[in-house]
Amino acid sequence: MPETFAMHLKDLPQGAKKCVNVGDTEILLIHLENGIAAVESECPHAGAKLIGGAVCNDRLVCPWHMGTFELPTGRLIEPPAMKSLKTYSTRIDGDRIMVDSEARSDTAAHGPIHGKSRFLIVGAGAAGAMAVSTLGERGFAGEIVVVDPVADEPVDRTQLSKDALGGKFPLDQLPLNVGYKTERILASVAKLNSANRAAQLSDGRTIQFDRALIATGGIPKRLEIPGAEMAYTIRHTDDIRKILKAAASATEVVILGTSFIALEAASALVQMGLRVTVAGVETAPFAKIFGEEIAKGLLSLHEHGGTQFRLGVEIRSITGQGVTVSKNGQEELLPAQLVIFGVGVKPALEFEHDLALAPDGGGIAADRSMQATENIWVAGDIANLNGTRIEHWRVAQQHGHVSALAMLGEESIYRGVPFFWTYHFGKRLSYLGASKDWDEIILDGDLVDMKFLAFYLSDQGEDRIVEAVLGCGRDSDMAKLAEPMRNRPTLDAVRSAIR
Repeated sequence: MPETFAMHLKDLPQGAKKCVNVGDTEILLIHLENGIAAVESECPHAGAKLIGGAVCNDRLVCPWHMGTFELPTGRLIEPPAMKSLKTYSTRIDGDRIMVDSEARSDTAAHGPIHGKSRFLIVGAGAAGAMAVSTLGERGFAGEIVVVDPVADEPVDRTQLSKDALGGKFPLDQLPLNVGYKTERILASVAKLNSANRAAQLSDGRTIQFDRALIATGGIPKRLEIPGAEMAYTIRHTDDIRKILKAAASATEVVILGTSFIALEAASALVQMGLRVTVAGVETAPFAKIFGEEIAKGLLSLHEHGGTQFRLGVEIRSITGQGVTVSKNGQEELLPAQLVIFGVGVKPALEFEHDLALAPDGGGIAADRSMQATENIWVAGDIANLNGTRIEHWRVAQQHGHVSALAMLGEESIYRGVPFFWTYHFGKRLSYLGASKDWDEIILDGDLVDMKFLAFYLSDQGEDRIVEAVLGCGRDSDMAKLAEPMRNRPTLDAVRSAIR
């Protein structure tokens, strides 16, 4: 391959990273303890500049969404990226760093494997798409059959309630390219028989498989109130098309619920010029997750942006005139030409199956390799690990990645730290970890300017353990915590990592 002088070694001390242009290609150089790594400079997920990321344990972490890559190989460790980084060969010539200007050839980790096997993937969402991409990248040479009733899947669902709903992201750019040829069947599963390794489909066909991943995702909930059928939900691109069509002739919108999707939708529609009211039973959105102080800060951000709220109310009914709510026995009509539900999802398990349901938390019980029973794995919204079921896009991708490796026979265990991000009026909040209960929240930064880190602590004897971190406007610091948070660090360790 053609070799090009990139820079002098003295200008890249150990631990440093710098971008260089090699021909028409920008490459990120990173001086590791055991040599120089050269990788593509932008994350293949959303184009974040990786120079703003963090290097820890010979891994590179994207500053936007915590995509994690092994160095120097570039191999994908954690999504949301769906493929590994391009890498470039380097050589030290005296004090000169030489870089091959062409990326290394993409070669499967183990060569073609399972050439005569048929893998069934039920669900083409985040988990299913990630599994297919992982199988392809690892060299799977068998047959992959993907079953999903929605033609548009897989798409970047994180964009639906954000830029896509706000008209800032074209819907035709949402589909994800899994990079591997599959047989795609537009149907749903009616019955799954694990003993016979067979799936009966809604179109009458029966698919035999050697191994299967069940990742049917979630179904948006609707409140059981009169007129519920008149409201929209957000799950697929067609939902956004319908909402945008309705919004074109609307001036007033009511969003029912205070979920992340609900408030992201409010932010997007307010910025389109619509009058938006969010109604829900909670008195402070996200207080159970973020704490009262930060919840009030996010509420203030929305109110300054133009979102109106009716909180602590009971939702009574939906009519052609709007939504009726009540509080302290007093009813109020919230005028609306468009009503949207944002009250969460339920596991999509409306098919006959013989898999073991989790005794708590809902969903199907799985071990840490995401396996539910012999030859069958589960992932995403339906998967329950040790009594915990998490409905986040990136967690579903983590499940899909882990399960695909396990289906190939690799030693693969879910060790990921839950992560999600949410976007409101130009501010992205990133949450790393999981903390249902905490003893203390330490805030580092300013809620008014929405530039802060919040540490959610539990007292473990003399130690103060960081169970979760919430960040806004501190992308590089959040990236530095992706690796330390795998081990439930102390507050001192976390502070040391971001110095």
